Amino acid sequence: MNKLLFLLMGLLLPAGAIAQYTDIINSNLPGNSQSAYAVGGRVLQFEGGLWYESSHHKLTATTMHYVGLNYAVRYGFYREQLEVMLNGILAYDYTTMLGHSASHLSFVNNTIGAKYLLFKPKFLDEEPNIYSWKANNALRWRNMIPSVAIYVGANFLPNQRYYYERMDVISPKVAAIFQMEPMPRIVVVGNLIADRFIKKEQTEYSYLLTLTHNLRNGWFSIFAEQQGIYGNNYSDQITRLGAAYIANADLQLNADLGVGWNDTPQRYMILVGASYRIDKHNGFIKKKLKEKIKTTKISRKKKPKKKKKKDEPIDFD
Repeated sequence: MNKLLFLLMGLLLPAGAIAQYTDIINSNLPGNSQSAYAVGGRVLQFEGGLWYESSHHKLTATTMHYVGLNYAVRYGFYREQLEVMLNGILAYDYTTMLGHSASHLSFVNNTIGAKYLLFKPKFLDEEPNIYSWKANNALRWRNMIPSVAIYVGANFLPNQRYYYERMDVISPKVAAIFQMEPMPRIVVVGNLIADRFIKKEQTEYSYLLTLTHNLRNGWFSIFAEQQGIYGNNYSDQITRLGAAYIANADLQLNADLGVGWNDTPQRYMILVGASYRIDKHNGFIKKKLKEKIKTTKISRKKKPKKKKKKDEPIDFD
């Protein structure tokens, strides 16, 4: 019965509706950029990592050491292209300034939002050409056409200790997300972000450009990322390098290093993290399939009963 359901699913559901889910976990880690694709219907995914950062502000002679936890919870529902997510940072910092020191433990910020895939090129769902290595591995201009998604969210309860300006309790965040696969095993992700843009003094714009290369063994990948931040009180360029390992279909491990190129403050950072998903996607597909297929009751006409012939009287004459 299950095989029949999945066969019908492939024939009846549109390609765009089943293109998000992957058999192997698809995480936003390592790095800070968001993928254009959702995790898939009825998939609950946890992503996070322990991190350390050292920063020194040249003008104020302030040195800060941070240890913290980055966390994200992602869930796909209603449609394959849609997911909701919660992102946050918990940090402990030790600060020294002009001979004085202080420490503090708290949440830095939390953001809740939703992402929706607007467009995905149809050629990404094509089967590979089994007769031509060149056709499968050469750079094609059409491969530069990106998938496009939009993210809309809200920051809430920011800790004023970690910001130059006093921040609103709730503020908006939006992002345009682009993802393309110019060559096999190479993925490029770009994010354009507008954060806290209601008030000019709080507004921050940023971009993220991430290049990921999956190695031939399929279990390891390496990445490089460039982040640009532009605000009234803080601007920086941050470069990150790292790697990820697929432990199994539902678990990924990762690590990355980062450095900021500004000296107000100069930042160095390291993160070791993991991603894990609870995969109930089969149940989501079966539900959608039942909504798609309307069962009909086949009525059968009953055959009229044959009348039994009465026994004719025997004539003995």
